[in-house]
Amino acid sequence: MSNLTPIGIIAAKDMRDALQDRFILIVTGFLGLAAAVALATGAIALRGDLATYAAAKATLLSIGKSVAAIKAPEFYPLRLLRGAIEQIEIIGAAIAILIGYRAAASERGRQTLALILTRPLRNWQFVAGKMLAGFALLAVGLAVVLAGLALLLHLTSGVGLGGNDLLRIGLVWAVALIYTTCFFLLGFVLTLHMRQPSHALLAGFAVWLLLVLIAPQIGDTLDPDNQVAGGVFAQLHIAKPDQTEIMKRFANFESLRNGIEAGSVTKHFERFSFAILGIKPIYTGMAITPILTEMFGNLVWIFLTALGLASLALVLPLNPNRLAKA
Repeated sequence: MSNLTPIGIIAAKDMRDALQDRFILIVTGFLGLAAAVALATGAIALRGDLATYAAAKATLLSIGKSVAAIKAPEFYPLRLLRGAIEQIEIIGAAIAILIGYRAAASERGRQTLALILTRPLRNWQFVAGKMLAGFALLAVGLAVVLAGLALLLHLTSGVGLGGNDLLRIGLVWAVALIYTTCFFLLGFVLTLHMRQPSHALLAGFAVWLLLVLIAPQIGDTLDPDNQVAGGVFAQLHIAKPDQTEIMKRFANFESLRNGIEAGSVTKHFERFSFAILGIKPIYTGMAITPILTEMFGNLVWIFLTALGLASLALVLPLNPNRLAKA
């Protein structure tokens, strides 16, 4: 219990400081706004599709025809969250780096970090307290954003959300939390251990650029199925068994593409989110359990990345003399 008290004190103090930081609040609000705009655009289109179907149905009934003449469309409102997921991938990761940077740099800037470390407080307790605060901030921020999006989706899509839909959004929240924690820890560790906090911030965003923008984009560009709307196979009406045979002939190429994507924790988060929300067509309507089974490797990669960075933050020794300098 005595070991938990200092951690709690550090975490509570850091959370109070972060909640008073207007910049962090503004950029988090921007994430919510960007995600909401992306969602609203899709919701308007979905409402249009619903209205078109309703009008066609009413016309058939008015002339005495059976509505069986037109197939009722299948609407999956969670697919409208694609833009929001992409905003979390990019902007959410950037915000997490800034929160990690602030968690370390704020103490260095006030010349208080070295003083804190001279008190009867173990280094790992200080680091753990900072990490706990960052984790809690990300959890609350993502919960607010996703809860707001779920409410907006329910009100604007014209379809409504069920318990299964909310469960899927909850799973995305949990994985998004671990995903953004990776970038928080990246910014935090670099700022604690590099000589200049500004250099640490630049290094953090260099890694962000590579993992979030460059590696996933290279993988997508090399994927021939992404070059045609709906996919090459879908447009050519190629059956699944034939798709498998075709891809066998491009095994080396596919290994290269997957290898590039596998190096990006962002791509693993995207694969999971697009699958569990049914954004990727092959997973639309699929039950949660088989999706979790298929996406297990992606989940392990995200978790191990966060665990590795957290372990690194806890075991690396702190240098009070260096940290005394802003």
